[in-house]
Amino acid sequence: MHYKMTPDEYFRKLIELYFNSREPKYYNPNIFRGRSTSISSELEDLTALFIALNNPNPCKYFTDQPLKFPRSKTKYPDIVIQHENKVIHDLVDMKSDTGWDRGGMLKFCEDWEQYIESVKGKETQFLNGKTKERHDGEFSKNLKYHVVVATEVNSGKKLLEDYELVKEKCTNVELYILSKGVHPNTYSLSQGEVLEKIIIKYKEFDRLMNAIIKS
Repeated sequence: MHYKMTPDEYFRKLIELYFNSREPKYYNPNIFRGRSTSISSELEDLTALFIALNNPNPCKYFTDQPLKFPRSKTKYPDIVIQHENKVIHDLVDMKSDTGWDRGGMLKFCEDWEQYIESVKGKETQFLNGKTKERHDGEFSKNLKYHVVVATEVNSGKKLLEDYELVKEKCTNVELYILSKGVHPNTYSLSQGEVLEKIIIKYKEFDRLMNAIIKS
């Protein structure tokens, strides 16, 4: 497909986010960070921008949006995609990697499989985080939950095994892995070197965007 923001540009910006996260937010020559700041919210916004620029359908995108699900606590999909007719066809969960979850992604995806099934065709309401304006919506009967992992690095073989199992066992949830090779946050390389060595999975970007565009 033709991209207005390409996968290469997406990763260039993601690598830049990681490198910037190592610096203090406010400059002073005597201030140094021990640990990098989290880029999770910026990654959500970057991914929403990538989808918005490449989705020809007129939609609104709500990041880190609280949504109430039946028989469960409030959930926070990273991106809620709402069409002009107020129907929500797609929810996106963005993860930099899955090194934090040694148990794997299958259980996570299976839980979301049930959550999605429980809200199909039902009405919902949520607030704009800036204006506090209330938005009405309806979950599509074909609602999908897209779990997008930026890199398979640091995630182990379990992620690749779960990738295949999710395809077999889930109908409401899709799992995507966008790159391999080197991690976007590799400390021993410059930004340019990371971009050269990272292996972008273009077919995964195509699969994600085709699924959202067709919804």
